[in-house]
Amino acid sequence: MPVSDLVEPKEFDFAVEILRKFFRAKGFVEVPTQHRLSILAACEDPSTIATVLYGGLPWPLAQTGQMWLEYELLRSPGAPGFYCVSYSFRQEPNPIPGRHDLTFPMFEFELKGDMDTLLTLEKELVAFLDIGHAENEASSPMIEIDYRNMAQRYGVSELKAEHETRMWETYGPTIFLKHFPMHTSPFWNMKNDGVVANKIDVILYGMETIGSAERSADPEEMRRQFYTISNGMYANILFSHFGKQRVEEELEAFLSFKFFPRCGGGIGMTRLIRALKLAGHLAEHI
Repeated sequence: MPVSDLVEPKEFDFAVEILRKFFRAKGFVEVPTQHRLSILAACEDPSTIATVLYGGLPWPLAQTGQMWLEYELLRSPGAPGFYCVSYSFRQEPNPIPGRHDLTFPMFEFELKGDMDTLLTLEKELVAFLDIGHAENEASSPMIEIDYRNMAQRYGVSELKAEHETRMWETYGPTIFLKHFPMHTSPFWNMKNDGVVANKIDVILYGMETIGSAERSADPEEMRRQFYTISNGMYANILFSHFGKQRVEEELEAFLSFKFFPRCGGGIGMTRLIRALKLAGHLAEHI
């Protein structure tokens, strides 16, 4: 049997069907993404990329379906939104047991709208999941926190796993951490004002469970961010793995779209299952 952590099928089925029910009710359409090859299917930290030789060319093992959801939304702007069930492969150099899996299932979504649209959707989703309202947490509020304020509170420049746990202890199980400073290297297609990115992490029971952001609608800004994020390391690692020409061809094909305000995010399914357990829901249904 494989060494990696296994996801209990009944728990996964329960969690993913709840998510499908929520997004289908809003008219979202499911997209098959895992079979699509893409160099840009990598998250903010390219040092975790694993590669595979396929069709005579190196490709990254997919870390996200986000770019394909954006592709579908940009070519079908009249659609309410899109979602997918994807699988992320991340070679974390120093994984924290119980927090980092080297491969895990995700549920991702993309829609038209800005950061306010995104925040409203995610609050509706958390309420739909009834997370943070177990018997002993009946009045737990949904707390919005500015990243910089929280970092200042803890005397750090960048929040880590330990701070997410402390936020749970102080503010409760449902936290929306907003406006990430640029020094945290938000993904190159996130909208930003040069100081902070319009990014939201939904922290459930002390663990980031949903990572989300408003996307940029400015192709020149996205191009600049692509080359400068993480002091240029992001682009350079992609170039070293897959060749500068291939990477830039895929980037320019994406930037050729006609952009409009849009947003989206990814839900780590193992972390969502954990949250559902802590909320007391899985035992009721499985």
